[in-house]
Amino acid sequence: MGKAKILVADDVKQNVKLLRVILTASEYDVVEAYDGEEALEKVKTENPDLLLLDIMMPKLTGYEVCEKLRSEEKTGNLPIVLITSLREMDDRIKGIDAGADDFISKPFNKAELLARVKALIRTKKGTTQKKNSMILDAIIPHLTEGVIVADEKWKVKHINQAAKDLLNIRETEKENLDLLTFLADMNLSECLDTIKNAQEKISDFFVYFSNNQHPYAINVNLIKLFSEDSDLINIILILRIKQEA
Repeated sequence: MGKAKILVADDVKQNVKLLRVILTASEYDVVEAYDGEEALEKVKTENPDLLLLDIMMPKLTGYEVCEKLRSEEKTGNLPIVLITSLREMDDRIKGIDAGADDFISKPFNKAELLARVKALIRTKKGTTQKKNSMILDAIIPHLTEGVIVADEKWKVKHINQAAKDLLNIRETEKENLDLLTFLADMNLSECLDTIKNAQEKISDFFVYFSNNQHPYAINVNLIKLFSEDSDLINIILILRIKQEA
């Protein structure tokens, strides 16, 4: 899997340098910002997985940065950890009200920092996957073409009735269906290893069915979705009856 990217925003260069050393040693990519306005700009251009944000910064405070990010749909779910020397409860409440997910007090504990970063990034990924799954659940059943969506391990997560009908998949077979194992038993126009290992985002192959009355073929449009770090996220199969020439 690709490295998670963390934006560190602090006007004190020594603090940024220290955090960079700690985070890169734990195999995170690190992007730097030195004031509130630069932090906002870097969030837009770098699309980080998490923001470590100092509160007392020039131009915009950490509170203000937090509020602006939470007001935008694209950054509304970005995990934000406020790093602060402020210990008063009122300051914490202000941070929570601005939209912070967590706090780390200066001087911070390295193990605690890494544990919180790891937990928030894991939570973000789970939330994104759940949101995408809900969208697919709402859309796929209404499509007239056969559609199958599998995860990066080729485990089927979504399949509509049209796909089940085209591939003769019984209701009892669709649970925990391994798409590669299923395709291995089919008559394919391409070698299964070629299909599995193809790096192209879009490719095509055929599934052939033969019977004594009317042999036919299914045209399969294979779409592989990759993350910004080039990690495979989903495999989508769009199925259509091959039209006779």
